[in-house]
Amino acid sequence: MRTFAGMGLVPAGQFTAASGVAAAWRLRTRRKQPETAVAETPSMALRLGGNSAGIAGSDDQRPRNGRDKSSNTSKRSRPPIPDHVSTVLEIEPVDAVLCSADPPVPIPPEILAGLHEDPLLGLADVRLVQHVQPTGAGLPERSQAGASYQSLNQDVARRLGTDPVPATRLTWLAFRLELPGSRRHALAARAAGPILARGGGIAGAHRTLDKAARAASAKLALAGYRTITLADSDYTTSPDGGYRPGSGSDLAQTHDGSYTGTNTAPGTRATPGGVLIGMDPAHRPVTLGLFHRRTLSTAIIGSLHLAQILALRCAAVGARVIVETARQAEWDAVLLHSGLDAARLIVQPVGRPVGHPGWPMPSMATPLLVLRDCGARPPYAEVPRGPWTSIVTLLPYFDPRTAGYLRDADLVGLQRLPREEAAMARHVLSLPDKDTAALADLPDPMVLWRSRKRTMRYCEFAPTKWEEAFLGEPVR
Repeated sequence: MRTFAGMGLVPAGQFTAASGVAAAWRLRTRRKQPETAVAETPSMALRLGGNSAGIAGSDDQRPRNGRDKSSNTSKRSRPPIPDHVSTVLEIEPVDAVLCSADPPVPIPPEILAGLHEDPLLGLADVRLVQHVQPTGAGLPERSQAGASYQSLNQDVARRLGTDPVPATRLTWLAFRLELPGSRRHALAARAAGPILARGGGIAGAHRTLDKAARAASAKLALAGYRTITLADSDYTTSPDGGYRPGSGSDLAQTHDGSYTGTNTAPGTRATPGGVLIGMDPAHRPVTLGLFHRRTLSTAIIGSLHLAQILALRCAAVGARVIVETARQAEWDAVLLHSGLDAARLIVQPVGRPVGHPGWPMPSMATPLLVLRDCGARPPYAEVPRGPWTSIVTLLPYFDPRTAGYLRDADLVGLQRLPREEAAMARHVLSLPDKDTAALADLPDPMVLWRSRKRTMRYCEFAPTKWEEAFLGEPVR
């Protein structure tokens, strides 16, 4: 029987008390909880786990002679009484779209240890899980886009003495609460008090986990992180207590452990992955977090060259790319030389419905990028929206009638602008005076990135030699 850090099984003398609580739990659950309530998904997206050892078996006996078989089948199909409940929080920096130049502080281990040891919560397990997708998943074998990008990524990491930027990194904080009837008798007895203090039953267990989630979120906010409560469909649990993504889990490396007390992993950061787009003036990498659990929008006032670099690098981290453009001839070089087939890159004319019915739903491993290169005033178009989808709108210059694209975008990229356009952009984006003045003198390969959270980074999107070979020198 598996145990967790700092916890074991109860001696035989403590077994009677735990079993008494279990009997009361089963009686209360059967009388007061509807049969279907156990299987419902509450607002916190709690996952319920069943254990045949925690189910009273008197109603599940074999049918007696002469009893209607359909009645017995109905009884056997009842949802099992759960032996535990759990919830998972996803942790990311406050601004995961455009991280600041300074990396986020490590997750304080005392937060995890405090949650685990709190007697008012009675948690059985506090687990920190990281899923890492190192490179683009499912790329064609001869994809030059992927090979070129990974070469740049590894070279930057080698010069800085760090690891390459992963395509995706998800950091989760999982809580597990054992219920009476669980085989982990000591942990169930530890949780009985907090559950009963909050009303008892499944509802009391839900309230206990909700309290733990709110406490963790408040403490992590002070450390510069925000949390998102995951839904049932976002993760799966394995028999060994592990937590994995609900889709694409076979494509990610999972680092799973109970990081409480003395087992806390020092220096663990929730730095997200993303697209390495270039370097800032201090030679630190600039990464764009374009793919998350909600649709993200990006507006760029800049050149076609920048849009093509962005499309290639998003494809290199595993994204499927749809380009809507009125100048298809300019994109022919990307189609010809990238090594990306029609399952990864599609270029289509303006006005056609954007989408590809043959492609699977976007996921953590294979997100979707929709790039609209439709001039200064793009026509309205229905574009795919949903988790792991990013929409990028390229504007060749600033037009006051399309200022809404900048105002509503999660991320804005600005290349060199005339002073009149820079002044209008300043009004829309609330840019500081020094950055407004700098926009008029930016060199061709320089971009000012600004997120909705008002993080700002200057970046030189130095193309690789392979990208230069068919895209040419960066121009504005």
